[in-house]
Amino acid sequence: TLAKVMVALTDRVGDDRPEDLEKIGNLALELGVELNEDAQDEAAAAVAMWLFDGSTEVLPGGYDTGELSPNSPVKELKSFPQDLVLVGRSSILIKGISNRLGIPWSLAKEWAPIARDVLNANSGQVDMTSSVDKRVRFRTVLSTFKQWARGRANHVGKSLPSPVRSQVARLIIKMEERKSRRNLTRHVPPK
Repeated sequence: TLAKVMVALTDRVGDDRPEDLEKIGNLALELGVELNEDAQDEAAAAVAMWLFDGSTEVLPGGYDTGELSPNSPVKELKSFPQDLVLVGRSSILIKGISNRLGIPWSLAKEWAPIARDVLNANSGQVDMTSSVDKRVRFRTVLSTFKQWARGRANHVGKSLPSPVRSQVARLIIKMEERKSRRNLTRHVPPK
């Protein structure tokens, strides 16, 4: 069922689409999550999205993404399955670190390809032994590093005094202009 939740989270069309919320909510309840009797209809889906999808900025039902918020979906939990405690804690820890570093991260996005393979193998559609090699590639690590560096530069840039920010902005614009001119001269066909 956890695999189905991951796939449902990544396949949803929108964060507020009733069909998606119902499907995600039902799968969360199948996992063994129990909610308070007075919980909103969207509570189960909000808990799943809060736990497993860090890319969600607005939770359904008006819930807040902060776990300590008075309007957090955590307050709607009556009980949580023991089997998922470690996964939930790890997910929250990684989300906190990624938020602090400015790197968007979603457990559902990371696990969905593996979850699809597992679901397909269990249904007899795919032979798991013949799956493509899924090692971490250098270009993926480099891309993540670049994304982190942009986030850090943006954060540092916002904390600079206004005159310094203006100078940095001018410098960046000049560098981008040079870069685009170089790219244009490289791609101009000879006459």
